[in-house]
Amino acid sequence: MTQKVDVDKAVLMAAFARINVWGLAIAMGTVWALMIFAATAILIIKGAPPGVEVGPNLALIGIYLQDYTVTWSGAVIGAAYLWVIGAVFGFVLAMLWNLTHYLFITAVVVRAAWWKLMAD
Repeated sequence: MTQKVDVDKAVLMAAFARINVWGLAIAMGTVWALMIFAATAILIIKGAPPGVEVGPNLALIGIYLQDYTVTWSGAVIGAAYLWVIGAVFGFVLAMLWNLTHYLFITAVVVRAAWWKLMAD
């Protein structure tokens, strides 16, 4: 009987696997940093006609990210900012994911134990 319970618990834990919090934080931070760096770099390399500002829409991100501009130094600054923001977002997302799955698994196990108790 205990072997079946162990197998059931292993299957349940495999179906609702935990997310590595630091892994997701680092991955999301890196992806977000690469996205802003690539967007800025593409606009800089593409350039603009004489007398026209390069990337006026992307430059609006500077409202939220201090010192961000559509330049190479701005690309690095934006990447640093978005790495931190993405890492925090990934950390919180993974923590919430793990918490909701823990609560769900707890509810399933408690309900199963209650039904087993009622059946006996």
